[in-house]
Amino acid sequence: MMKRRDFFRSAGALLAGLVTGRLFSIGAASAHEYELGKLIVEHPWIRAPKDGETKAYLYAFIHNEGSEPDRLIGATGEKFGNFEIYPDARSNAKGKGILISPNATTTLAPGGAYVLLLDIKKHLEVGWGLELTLKFEKAGEVVIDAAIEAPDAAHAHDAEAQARWEKAQASGGASAATPPAAHDHEHHATTPVK
Repeated sequence: MMKRRDFFRSAGALLAGLVTGRLFSIGAASAHEYELGKLIVEHPWIRAPKDGETKAYLYAFIHNEGSEPDRLIGATGEKFGNFEIYPDARSNAKGKGILISPNATTTLAPGGAYVLLLDIKKHLEVGWGLELTLKFEKAGEVVIDAAIEAPDAAHAHDAEAQARWEKAQASGGASAATPPAAHDHEHHATTPVK
């Protein structure tokens, strides 16, 4: 099985070949997008738990290309036991779901809405992926593979956080940084679909 980071490096080499004219096609161009009707889940990623913790934060971009709103209402997977949904990081209040506005992109990110995965049953290895199912009120369910990032990652593919994590692991220490509390993040953003 290929580590996610190795996959990204290989994909980057393929893209470089495409740019220089050496390659003419790439088969897995949309490997980070998952379609479900009019919804597209793009670049899902997870902040790995710090050593000894049993919770992780799930983030993604969710594009609603339809004219009707939907709502993210659940998440299930083999490596975690439960979930909580936080529609707004400015409040610690759990919600019944995250509104996915029509003709817009809803961003689940540090500082915004997020899904908290609880009761992590197995170690989530940074650089790998986690398969889980997202459940939407109207569209139904979609299986995604979320990239597992360092515990202090600010965004997907955060190279600086990855380097800090690798350095801490090489020195035999715990994770390099602690994820900020949910209410310390930036604000939730909803933008029109382009």
